[in-house]
Amino acid sequence: MFQLWKLVLLCGLLAGTSASLLDIRGNDVLGKLISGLERGLGTFDSTLETIFQNLKTELEFRCSDQVVEETQQTENLLEQLISRIFQVVNRLTGVRIRNVQVPDITFEAIAENSADVKIPITADVAVNLPLLGEIVDLDLKVDLQNSVSIEKDAETGDPRVVVGECPNNPESISLTVLHRRFGLLNDVVDIGVNLARRVVSSVVQNELCPRIRELLESLDAECIKKLIGEPQEK
Repeated sequence: MFQLWKLVLLCGLLAGTSASLLDIRGNDVLGKLISGLERGLGTFDSTLETIFQNLKTELEFRCSDQVVEETQQTENLLEQLISRIFQVVNRLTGVRIRNVQVPDITFEAIAENSADVKIPITADVAVNLPLLGEIVDLDLKVDLQNSVSIEKDAETGDPRVVVGECPNNPESISLTVLHRRFGLLNDVVDIGVNLARRVVSSVVQNELCPRIRELLESLDAECIKKLIGEPQEK
């Protein structure tokens, strides 16, 4: 049976008044995503935790050497984790994010035993809307940033790892339109782009940043010190 809201939406599209209706649907989609994030995306895909544990193990293994060697395995595992996260997001929202790439993970030493952690992410995004299907293709760039340092515990005097918070910076998320469905109103395309931005922002703040924080906090102080290395001379 053809649902009433779809009929109303179709009439709106034909009359050029669809923007507000699509915006309402977008809010419904975001509500579903937030609910999923609160439950934990791992409840939708158990392999997320397996990949995450493998990522922890890989970093710990790298730190077992006297000098931490550059390796692509860490980036590969992080790409797998982020890709699986976005697969769950697609099922919840209809926003498809694929071809995830993490070129490198850098620990940029800013002082002794302190560094900015930078994780650039690129991906392809396709936004699907009811009745219309895929309306716009986007190029996504996300710059995940955090800070990590080693401080002395006030009570025990032992070194401990301190991880900062991911800054909620809208400029860290870049979306560029690659292709748009022919004949669509600009307002409809803008709603699709805005929906993608809000979806990515929610996932970054509520899933990716907490994962990176947990990953860094799971490492001991000696490992973090090796990953940071020596501060570069300016």
